[in-house]
Amino acid sequence: MTLQDLLDKVCDGMSDNKTSQKLGITRNTFSRYRNGHKVPSDEVLDKFIEVSGLDPVEVYMAAYSEKIQNPIVAKAFRESRAHAA
Repeated sequence: MTLQDLLDKVCDGMSDNKTSQKLGITRNTFSRYRNGHKVPSDEVLDKFIEVSGLDPVEVYMAAYSEKIQNPIVAKAFRESRAHAA
């Protein structure tokens, strides 16, 4: 799962604006996640888990893979959870 996939799941049909309000973050911050300019902090990832009910490991793997500079390693990191399940 990519960060974008994660954001889509967290939104679950709601607008980005409504989702950001539910998460207690600004719309601008959420837009920065959407545009790949920022990776959510652990605190925000925990809010993602709380509002969405998603698996914590999947949420953290999706977000942390965005921090990996090597695209091959980042892809393997994202896919490792799918292989472990």
